[in-house]
Amino acid sequence: MPIALLFYSCMFSALKQSYALDLSVYFAFVLFRPRWRAVTHDIKVLVLSGVLLQVLDQYTYWRSWHPVSIDDNVLGALSLLNNELMHRIQARLSGDYGAFITAVLLGSKEGLSASTTSLFRQWGMSHVLAISGFHIGFWIVLIRPFFWWARSIHGLRCAHIVQLTLLYLYALLVGASASVLRAVWMFGLSRWSRIHQNRTQSLHFPAAVAVGHFFVNPESPSTVSFQLSYAAVFAILLAMRKTGGGDVVLEYSFASLKKPLSWLLTPVQLSLAAWSATLPLVQATFGGASPYFLISNVFLVPLIVAFIWCALPAMLLGSYCPVVYLNMLETAWCQLLFLAQDVLLTLH
Repeated sequence: MPIALLFYSCMFSALKQSYALDLSVYFAFVLFRPRWRAVTHDIKVLVLSGVLLQVLDQYTYWRSWHPVSIDDNVLGALSLLNNELMHRIQARLSGDYGAFITAVLLGSKEGLSASTTSLFRQWGMSHVLAISGFHIGFWIVLIRPFFWWARSIHGLRCAHIVQLTLLYLYALLVGASASVLRAVWMFGLSRWSRIHQNRTQSLHFPAAVAVGHFFVNPESPSTVSFQLSYAAVFAILLAMRKTGGGDVVLEYSFASLKKPLSWLLTPVQLSLAAWSATLPLVQATFGGASPYFLISNVFLVPLIVAFIWCALPAMLLGSYCPVVYLNMLETAWCQLLFLAQDVLLTLH
């Protein structure tokens, strides 16, 4: 029985509770598939779906009394680490640039000015400020060279377990939102599958993670973070099924982007797919969406990623990082924000 069908059951049940959707839409989706299947298969799906929907409320009630929690000692240690990293960033990077780096790396957006937050929203790149798969990919690319020694199957397994542990701790460090947990566990499953050369379809990974997410916290599917995150990733994987772009989303591997043109087209496809899928939710939740999202994701976001990479020496070297270098970064960041605001006023 495909695990995706379990995901649909959980998702449609949550949508019914949140938006009063008719569940007949779900049954139509399950039954009327593009290809013909055996009647016995559809009967099994209906029985399983019916049973699951019947026990869904009871399970949610039981889980509310028996929630999954992280050990207080672990949370305390992560809180101390978060404070230490925040202090290290703020000691070297000041102004809006320091506040931006703190927001994108540690999830603390209190220092961001209202004008910067508004600018990101108007350009349609607020996702850069919300810790999600975008940031998980950044850390995966950063730590991957440290595991160059992993060549054998056992070495690859050990390296992957260490990487997954570090990413999970980072997810807890920045608040463990639905989007960041989704990205961590999707990477964990897809990379493990690649190591063992399994031919699992890419759509099964987010479906499996979503089902697991529901069983850990049944309230998650009703949150906007959960809905936006999974809507975006499913749309991207559907759009990229016949290209190598799915590896960018699942494993943050750029090896599949071999053609020069794919380096330009893939970000456009990713942005269009995610924007199209999340547009109804964004419109309903936030009252509107930016018409400039494609321009920002193709031109502005790569520049912003470069600024994130450039901030790493300040974090790693601390007081040994040259002040001239830091001043150059802060000046360039202010100029980028000024230019983005100026272009936005021109477009308006």
